[in-house]
Amino acid sequence: MGEFTQAENILGKQLKSTRKETWHKQTHLNHQLGYVHSLKGDYEIALSYYEKALKIELVNLPENDSLLASTYNNMASTYYSMGNFSSALLYYTKALEIEQKSLPSDHPMLATTYNNIGSVHNSKGNYTEALELYQKTLNIRQKILPENHPDMASIYNNIGSVYNSLGDDQTALSSYEQTLEIQKKALHPKHIDLAISYGNIGTIYNSMGDHEKALEYHTKSFEIRDKSLPPNHPDIALSYNNIGSVYNSQGDYMNALSYFQKALEICDTSHARNHIGFATTYDNIGSVYKSIGNKSAAQSNYQKAFDIRLHSLGENHSDMAISYNNLGTIYSSMGDKLKAFDCHQKALEIQQKSLSENHPNIAQTYNNIGLLYNSMEEYSKALSSYEKALSIQQNSKSIKEQSTAITYYNIGSTYYCMKNYSIAIPFFEKALIIQQKIPSMNYQDLANTYNNIGLTYYEMNDYEKAISFYAEACTICEKHLANEDSLLITTYNNIAVAYNTTNNKSKALLFYEKTLKLREKNSTTNDLSLANIYSNTGSIYDLVGNYLDAINYYQKAMAIEENASPKNDLLLSNTYSNIAVAYKQLEDNENALKFNQKALSIRENIQATDNSDLAIIYNSMAFIYQKMKNYSAAVTFYQKAIAIDEKTFSSDDAKLATIYNNLAVAYHSMKDEINALSFYEKVLPIRERILSANDSSLASTYSNIASIYSSKGMKSDAVKFYEKSLKIHETLPSPNHSLIHTMHLNTAVMYEDLNNHDAAVTHAE
Repeated sequence: MGEFTQAENILGKQLKSTRKETWHKQTHLNHQLGYVHSLKGDYEIALSYYEKALKIELVNLPENDSLLASTYNNMASTYYSMGNFSSALLYYTKALEIEQKSLPSDHPMLATTYNNIGSVHNSKGNYTEALELYQKTLNIRQKILPENHPDMASIYNNIGSVYNSLGDDQTALSSYEQTLEIQKKALHPKHIDLAISYGNIGTIYNSMGDHEKALEYHTKSFEIRDKSLPPNHPDIALSYNNIGSVYNSQGDYMNALSYFQKALEICDTSHARNHIGFATTYDNIGSVYKSIGNKSAAQSNYQKAFDIRLHSLGENHSDMAISYNNLGTIYSSMGDKLKAFDCHQKALEIQQKSLSENHPNIAQTYNNIGLLYNSMEEYSKALSSYEKALSIQQNSKSIKEQSTAITYYNIGSTYYCMKNYSIAIPFFEKALIIQQKIPSMNYQDLANTYNNIGLTYYEMNDYEKAISFYAEACTICEKHLANEDSLLITTYNNIAVAYNTTNNKSKALLFYEKTLKLREKNSTTNDLSLANIYSNTGSIYDLVGNYLDAINYYQKAMAIEENASPKNDLLLSNTYSNIAVAYKQLEDNENALKFNQKALSIRENIQATDNSDLAIIYNSMAFIYQKMKNYSAAVTFYQKAIAIDEKTFSSDDAKLATIYNNLAVAYHSMKDEINALSFYEKVLPIRERILSANDSSLASTYSNIASIYSSKGMKSDAVKFYEKSLKIHETLPSPNHSLIHTMHLNTAVMYEDLNNHDAAVTHAE
């Protein structure tokens, strides 16, 4: 920057010593000082010198003098650099009006001004107007310049940039290739302009998803710059940024970050810390950190880009909207919704002042605001924002179809969140139709849409369709997104859940295993979502009776949950309970009790004493103690369970009858016939009300009551209940003949003691 300061000092001294009557020299020096400050990025100061020159010229020149056109052009160029496109357009138009009156229609100066006005319209998103003006430039240059003149290459390049903005990658590519062909003929093979064209073509190939060709062209661009420029030249940093962007698009985040860091190192040695050249690199680094989930690093880099733009460009420059949107998105993901909303609103305000009303960037900001409202569950506001985005996209010829697909997708997602699945499906399908026909297909977006349609059909209980759409997503991921493990993991998991729901356990296990294979190589040791997959896999092994494998997966889940920070106690308690159930099935009573006790210790600390989940554990522990013949412990836990269940279930609920029966059996085993009979008598009226008259459970209850009456010498009551039990047993489809024989003998003995010899003989036969 030293040479600029030196020039500024020399010119300043000359201006002070120049007499007022030599206005020609004064205007010339003001122009020169304006030019120097413009090169330094001091645009406000540059404008002040141009305005001084203009003021002098307006006094001394006729209103259509060509010198005024030159001043207007300089002022317009400065406003353009400041991002003040409206003022730039105003002054370029003033220059054009003079040039059209004073110059022939095919003058090269007119071509330059048409080109400059086209660039303003391009920046404002007025792509139709931009193309018309670039075409006027092209028409003039085709008349006055040879076919291979570098200025011809320049206009083809500008036309390519418009088609790039329109999302017409093929036409953009064609224009950039025309530029390159001219440059190859007109310039030295290592000319720096060739590097620009190779870079532009590489960017188009990256947009088209042809990452291999993108890298090829960006590498050619880099090689020219590497040989032609000093090692720390900013254009080499640009090549590193472009190569990093290709790796970023491929999901190769480590390579992307490496190239972005190289770009940053060059910026660090070639620019002051607040130079605008840093901003894009910091944004790129922020994007990588966002993709790998390092939100604080992403926010830090986005903030650095913001600070640089604010210092270099000012609050109202259109590029400030980029930073506000980036910060808004990352704040939203960090849960700071108020900051996020403020950032997106500021982005919108800047864009509405500096861009055309149907500019695609405004639609993108409305989408960002919609996503924010959606995350806050303010669905009507989200839909309103998406509809504003969609209105812009449908009324503009300059919108990439992919952007419209994103809006349809977002609307579908909001209706999904609202559980309005039948409306969500058509919007997802509209997104899908666009995504399928775009030449530069974005496979990640396509797979996400298939997944979301699958999820929606799953919620509608149409599992066959859900699996069908998941399978489409799976195919895309496996063929085209080899590095996108997270998306493939989600897809495999979705398929596993759907197959599990349809009771296709073997297919569910297959896809859970695929999920785990990828998750285990990518997850951290305290990843609770991995623990959830282990638990789901364990539950399937549990259901198919493979209890050892079930325990193995439950314990993997447990290891993660025990070390998680913060710890999810309820989740851990569920896992302990699942392990206990599996051990119970294996009749490993000690381990079953151990893990039930672990589950219980957590729940008794965090749940109300009448929580039904506690009752389940109490029941389980009571049952195990009963199996171990520790009847007093069994009774204790059954009583705890009953205290809760009597509040939870209605008085004639079958579950209540079962636990009364279990407690009665425990008392019976302890020879506590009074309590046993008391609970059998609670069981009986429930079962008589809710079961059929010949249900085997009813027969067992009659038999148990009869046994106690017999033991207590209440023989009349005993035979009455034995008779009821026998009547049911003898009508069962598969009668237990041994049990029937024993009951007949017991009944016969009772009748004999009651001196009813005929009945005794009947039962003894």
